Amino acid sequence: MDTGQPAPTVRTTHLDDGPTVVSERWDGVHSISVGVWVGVGSRDEPVADAGASHFLEHLLFKGTERRSARSIAELVDGTGGEMNAATGKESTAFYTRLPADSQDLAVDLLGDVLCGPALRAADVETERRVILEELHLQEDDPADVVASLLDEALFPGHGLGREVLGTRGSVEALDRDGIAAFHDRWYRSPNLVLAAAGVVDHDRLVEQVAAAFSGRGGGEVPERSAPEDLPCRDRRLQRPTESVHMAWGWRTVHRHDPRRRALGLGVHILGGGLSSRLFQAVREDRGLAYNVFAGAHLYSDAGALVVHAATEPDRAEELRQVVEAEVADVAEHGITADELEIARRGFEGARLMGLEDSGSRMTRLGNGQSLYGRVESLDEFVASLRAIRLDEVNAVLAEALSPAATVAVVGPAA
Repeated sequence: MDTGQPAPTVRTTHLDDGPTVVSERWDGVHSISVGVWVGVGSRDEPVADAGASHFLEHLLFKGTERRSARSIAELVDGTGGEMNAATGKESTAFYTRLPADSQDLAVDLLGDVLCGPALRAADVETERRVILEELHLQEDDPADVVASLLDEALFPGHGLGREVLGTRGSVEALDRDGIAAFHDRWYRSPNLVLAAAGVVDHDRLVEQVAAAFSGRGGGEVPERSAPEDLPCRDRRLQRPTESVHMAWGWRTVHRHDPRRRALGLGVHILGGGLSSRLFQAVREDRGLAYNVFAGAHLYSDAGALVVHAATEPDRAEELRQVVEAEVADVAEHGITADELEIARRGFEGARLMGLEDSGSRMTRLGNGQSLYGRVESLDEFVASLRAIRLDEVNAVLAEALSPAATVAVVGPAA
């Protein structure tokens, strides 16, 4: 494979009492991106503490023992860079992208906010109001609501079925001491991975991380159990919206299953691009929806294949019939060799084009090390794609899509 780039220089160091450090040296760029992946997310929270990970995502930027929230913001803004975070169901990531010569500042800032947050009671109350407003905004978006309904139905009574933000009740009940205890318990090695990409000095980076994250060893990894209850059937929430939002879901393989990449190609052919079966049938042929898409959400011990679309109320039944007919056809007859080749080439091209900035390269490193325990080389990735056979894709699609879908609907009464 010719990537048009020199061979990547990815290095990994496992600190005895600190984060795993993984970096990619990339000369000639004007930025350096550094991020920390914490291997705990919303599924790991007790029901009463739902939303604690997301609450911490907000609070860690509110100031530390050394810096105020304003001084953190001014340091980043003064470079023209950015600093942000994201919470998922199994991990939380904090990252910054700064000018190329800012390795020292990036590690110092991330170490400070992650290891020495002030977690002041007044800041807890301020961010509680912000998060409640975020929940209100989410509840006003029917696309978000239907996605949450589908998760609840696919994984009933399980952490994977809960909303990452928590509920209004749980957010209102979380207190400063509980949030601090959650941070102290989980924000430790071996749950920490620090990833950096750009003009990185790896040896110096390791020294900086060891110093910045000193005292964050001795942690435990979350104990997780796979969902046991079967998915629910249809869920409907009546809302006076202009469109009916619909989501279909099926349980599928987890992210460590060797079939995951075959599933990814199949899902892309079903509804992942402009040439996909669903886009062509729903939008191009019938004008039923502005957009329709399929995706796979893969977790450590479970997975979900989902389809989302929205249309005007008097065409909702037609949309449902068309989507379910396309899904049934793929489940029974599979996809074609030509479709597989288009998807395969598309995956290769998208991966390479997605690595054109230091932030995307950092994300590849962080996700790989945190979720899979290693960073897969681009040559390995391409070789694995090219080894996937048509019968493998069709078999995993048939297995996933043959059971009846769980369907969630948000909109006006029929």
